[in-house]
Amino acid sequence: MIKIKIEKKYHKTINDLIIYLKNSKFLTDNRVESALRNIPRHEFVPESELDCAYNNEPLPIMKKQTISQPGVVTRMTEWLDVKDGQKILEIGTGSGWQSAILSYLVGKGNVYSVERHPELVKFAQENLKKLDIDNVHVVLSDGTLGYPKESPYDRIIITAACTKIPTPLLDQLSENGLIIAPVGTSSQSLVLLKKTQKGMIEIKNQSKYVFVPLVGKFSKK
Repeated sequence: MIKIKIEKKYHKTINDLIIYLKNSKFLTDNRVESALRNIPRHEFVPESELDCAYNNEPLPIMKKQTISQPGVVTRMTEWLDVKDGQKILEIGTGSGWQSAILSYLVGKGNVYSVERHPELVKFAQENLKKLDIDNVHVVLSDGTLGYPKESPYDRIIITAACTKIPTPLLDQLSENGLIIAPVGTSSQSLVLLKKTQKGMIEIKNQSKYVFVPLVGKFSKK
C-alpha cells in the first residue's frame, strides 16, 4: 500500500473535506477514505489552484479540462468496487488524481489510463512520478478506442461525458466486470453497468452530473 508523507499544513483541510464527504454520503467506504487520505489532491492541481485543492469542486487544469470534484471521484470509485490485483482501464487521465486513487486501491494490480492531450499525459506522468506511483501506465491515444493491447479489464471508468458508451470499451470489459460512465448531453447520469453472459446489466443510475465531453472516433460528433 502506498504511504505518502503529506505536509502538516494540509492535514486539517483534508480532514475537513473527508468529514464533509461523509456527512453528505459521498464517502462511505473505509478503503476509499484511506485512498483519499494517502493520495494528496494538491499534488495533482496546477500551482494557481493550490488554495482550492481541498474544496469539493472541479478545478481547471489545462486544455479546457478539469480535475473532478472529490465527491464525484469518491462516488465513482466506490461504485466501481475496486479489488486488489485487478486490471483497470481509465478513459481520460486528466491530472492523474483519479488514476492515483485507483492505483492505491488496486495494490499489486495495474491501471491503464488513456488521455488524448499530450500536455496532460506529461502533466499526469510527472504528478504520478512525484509520488513514486509505478502501477499506472498513461497512454496517449483516443480514449473511445480503449486500449485493446491490455484487455480484458476487470473495471473500466470513463471520466468524460458520452451520449453512449463506446462499443470498443464494452468489448474490452471482462465477463462480470464493471464499467462506470457519465451518460448524457448537457447533464449526465452516472451509470454503472455489469457485463454478464446475457449482456450488459444496469446496476446503478444517478442523475444530475456534469462532465467535460468525451471526444474521439466513437463519440458523438
